[in-house]
Amino acid sequence: METRWTRLAPLLGVVFVVLLGIDFVVGGNEPGPGASSAKVVSWYSAHRGNVRVSMYLMAVVLVVGLLFYGYLRDRLAEGSRGLAATAFGGAVLFAVSGAVSSGVELALADSPARLSPATAHALNLLDGYVAVIAVAAGAAGLLIAASLAILRGGQLPAWVAWLGLVFGVVALVPIRNIGPIPAGIWTLIVSLLLFMRGPQTSAVTRPGAAQAVPSGAR
Repeated sequence: METRWTRLAPLLGVVFVVLLGIDFVVGGNEPGPGASSAKVVSWYSAHRGNVRVSMYLMAVVLVVGLLFYGYLRDRLAEGSRGLAATAFGGAVLFAVSGAVSSGVELALADSPARLSPATAHALNLLDGYVAVIAVAAGAAGLLIAASLAILRGGQLPAWVAWLGLVFGVVALVPIRNIGPIPAGIWTLIVSLLLFMRGPQTSAVTRPGAAQAVPSGAR
């Protein structure tokens, strides 16, 4: 039976992308990993308020994202449970990397003037490299596994899957903060398509795919 949750759950992807965009705007352009310790301390001292708001907003973003990707996992499981689970695993890694990055930035913004140059530099490097690599891996795993599940199960048009595969490769490009962009665009498209199709849409039968035979017809 259709419930309000099954009708509205696909739109969580839209909410996730919108909140993520707002968070990026509020957080500002933090110093890159090559920035000097003095620049890191100066930037976080000047943007303490924005960073704090951005980091707490990120907690909401991550919860909404996990709810949506959990829903997506259930929809993709119709075609391939393994790929659906892998895609959700990528989403979890994506969320963990966001949480790590947010925690590091919050530590930098808490009392930047009290940080030693070495500590400020180390925290900024952690945010700039470790978290970014995890974001890229999580986004790529999510996009590639989910796209393969769509190709196998046919829950969405094939072009969405091919787009996701391309975006998955783009997410791995060694450019800082590139991962969330293709993941966000793809998530927005998938969210809207799932909402328009409705919760009762069944998978498209692929040529040669096995179909269940009712017991009375045997």
